[in-house]
Amino acid sequence: MKGIEFLRGIYISSGLCIRQKTRLNKLDALKELIRAWGLNPEQVLSKEALSQGNATVVDRSQFEQNQIAQLTAALKQQMIKEIRESQVEKSTNSHLGQSSPEEIRTLVKGSRGPYA
Repeated sequence: MKGIEFLRGIYISSGLCIRQKTRLNKLDALKELIRAWGLNPEQVLSKEALSQGNATVVDRSQFEQNQIAQLTAALKQQMIKEIRESQVEKSTNSHLGQSSPEEIRTLVKGSRGPYA
């Protein structure tokens, strides 16, 4: 017999529980993804709500779909912004290592090339 601690380990690893496991819906998952990209989802939603003025919510699912669309658009904008910044950074770094054809290089005293 392997002991009670071994059986406790099997029980814990099986994941058995009395309550249902909480699952994130699409809106909550999208909010977490937006937080991971460095944005504040509540701020994005409040900006959109303030720009719309007086809006009446008739259907809860329609309200959630509207929020999902707003958050998705904000996430797309953030991704595009970061992609553009990385492309600019890459192009800047790639030009630093290259010399122009008009550039004249002169040897400094005591710095000869390997075949000079």
